[in-house]
Amino acid sequence: MADIDLIPAAYLKRQLTRRLVTRFLLAMITVAALVGGARVALNRVITTEKATVASLHRSVQIYEQTEAKADGFREQRKISEARLSQLDELRGRFRLRILLQAIDTAYNRNIWLDELRYLRRENLTAPKPPAGGAVPAAPVPPKGNMPAVVASSPSVEQRVEIVGHATDHTRLAEFMRSLGGQPGIADVRLLDTSLRAYGNTQVIDLSLTMLIDDKFGRPQ
Repeated sequence: MADIDLIPAAYLKRQLTRRLVTRFLLAMITVAALVGGARVALNRVITTEKATVASLHRSVQIYEQTEAKADGFREQRKISEARLSQLDELRGRFRLRILLQAIDTAYNRNIWLDELRYLRRENLTAPKPPAGGAVPAAPVPPKGNMPAVVASSPSVEQRVEIVGHATDHTRLAEFMRSLGGQPGIADVRLLDTSLRAYGNTQVIDLSLTMLIDDKFGRPQ
């Protein structure tokens, strides 16, 4: 006996259509959820990128402003360095002229010099007492109208050390007094002396310092 399908064709058709519609709706919901999630993620990425771009723009602006200020500072530095260099050159020139004129005036044949050193004030060592106590650390001011060796410290000054030799302590004291009496020279003080054999005689190795005030060498 042949099988007989008792289910109406219209019912089967409705069931098939319902299943297809249900599957289509589920697919649409899935697609909508995926698109919504992707859109949210994309919006977040776009927002982050916009913030990054804005931060980069601000950084570029700050860098350009800083670079402009740095260029200005560099120009000011060059100008200041040039001015300081010119000022140091002028001061050094005047001080050297004062020093050479003072040495030339105070020089005598019983003194000869080996070195001239420019010193910073913090590098100055304390004076040592001379050997045998023949010459004081700072010569006593002479009587009469001759200027004293130790004068008040000038306002703009440079300390110079002289290293050399003398035939005796008397000539050394005379040389120091003469130096202290020269314009622009102040605070002549003896740092060290020692006896040394030179041929058949003895000489005094000496080291003394002085202050140079360059205002005496500058044109008014």
